[in-house]
Amino acid sequence: MEETNQSEPSTDGSAGTDGVFTTDDAVELYTERVRNPTLFPQERKIVERYFADTEGSVLDVGCGVGRVSSLLHDRGFDVTGIDVSEPLVEKARSLFPDVEFRVGDVRDTDFEPASFDYAVFSYYGLDYLLPKSERVAALRELYRVLKPSGIVAFSSHNNWSPLVPLSSRDLRRAIGDVGDFYKKPKNHARLFSRYKFETVPLGELEVYLSNPLHQWLQLRKCGFTLLDVVGEREGVGRFFERDTHYVAKK
Repeated sequence: MEETNQSEPSTDGSAGTDGVFTTDDAVELYTERVRNPTLFPQERKIVERYFADTEGSVLDVGCGVGRVSSLLHDRGFDVTGIDVSEPLVEKARSLFPDVEFRVGDVRDTDFEPASFDYAVFSYYGLDYLLPKSERVAALRELYRVLKPSGIVAFSSHNNWSPLVPLSSRDLRRAIGDVGDFYKKPKNHARLFSRYKFETVPLGELEVYLSNPLHQWLQLRKCGFTLLDVVGEREGVGRFFERDTHYVAKK
């Protein structure tokens, strides 16, 4: 096998994040986040607008220790949470014993076709499936396991957000993102690549950057119809928010 020159990192999404989410630090971090669990404003809007059947079945992908799963369960949904990290799933089962959690990979699940009314993939989880072919595999698997007219909702990094800071908070975050995604030495060779290294509480991880136009096209190729781009704002500004959420229909 040809050796990779470590001084010139690849720009094709091959760095990987294997093992990051199975550490004790990951379990501790995610457990801290569910001490007072709430849905993010965008998630709340999505559930209230598009998850019409409050007894419907929901697949929570990348469930972590169960934040979204438990909150949807409390609202009456029939929830199944899956995550590739066995330690996170074990913790979720101990925290929320009334919810079903499984170790599973969204790119290749063992669910029957048309098993779920809804699917959610929160907190940028889709962006850690690299390279792009793995991201597409996940979207196609979600299409397979959703019922006809089923709804999928997920968040993704938005590389439009630094272009139009909408508030002083957004400006601070935009400056931070430019420093992280473009000025960081590891990303110098990735100026025009969708794959960037990002500094997060668990370390430096490789992520995939999308935007509303790119994501609309990608969803179309996977068979979905984009219904909405959901942000904290209601107007055109939501297309430039950092925490972009997408809702699509099978």
